Amino acid sequence: MPEVDIHPFQPRSLEAMVTENAVEGCVRETFGALVTAWQARTAGDAKVRRALGPISRDELRHAELAWAIDAWAAEHLPPSSRERVLQARREALRTLKHEVGSQVPPVQLVREAGVPTREQALHLLHGLTVLVA
Repeated sequence: MPEVDIHPFQPRSLEAMVTENAVEGCVRETFGALVTAWQARTAGDAKVRRALGPISRDELRHAELAWAIDAWAAEHLPPSSRERVLQARREALRTLKHEVGSQVPPVQLVREAGVPTREQALHLLHGLTVLVA
């Protein structure tokens, strides 16, 4: 068993935690929920569709929690902090658009696992843009 190096706990500010939530939860987790829901509906392999159904619902709950935390935090952060969190969320979306736009999934994954094509993934991401802005 390899050793695990765990750094000592370091307290963070509310803004730092909310910023991480905005990037990882509101942007990336929400996009992950969209992708797994897409796969659960479009995968050519019935086993993949069945497996991804519960996973997509779980991912959606994670995304919902991230947005609930974001809404709560908006009431507790000063305007300057809220603006920085919003900018971090927008930057995370731009980064994700670049990542998605530069990937072409293999045809077999698109067909069997329902992985969205680059164009489909960008379309899903476009829907997320409305939430993030």
